[in-house]
Amino acid sequence: MNRAALLVAALAVNVAYAASPMQPGQWDSTVSVARAGRVPLISNDSDCVTQKDIDDGSKSLPKPGDNCTLSNVATTNGRTTYDFACRDDDVVRTGHADFVIEATRYEGKLDVTSKKGTGPESTVTMVWTARRTSECKSP
Repeated sequence: MNRAALLVAALAVNVAYAASPMQPGQWDSTVSVARAGRVPLISNDSDCVTQKDIDDGSKSLPKPGDNCTLSNVATTNGRTTYDFACRDDDVVRTGHADFVIEATRYEGKLDVTSKKGTGPESTVTMVWTARRTSECKSP
């Protein structure tokens, strides 16, 4: 799995979202990728999330790669679930996500099935935790 794809928390989709409780600001996230028979891969990232990002959903839900579409997005009692399909060149990733999103933190997981070209499928679980640490840092 492309390490850069693990760091991506941006999301650009055209689906309706319930109002997110996330606050704009600098968000630090940690992603742990559990792979069968291998040591988990852990990565950290920090992103500025604006109110516009939150309102249009572009950074309020994690995804396992670029060029993703979401379906079955539902928020009930503070829990957001969705299905996703992502295509990065000849790699297709599909799966299901389950997150609890609060004003200054979120956590959850993605169950991901990946297939590269005609190769075999592989599955991983990505566990995401993030917290708002400050106002956005100036460039």
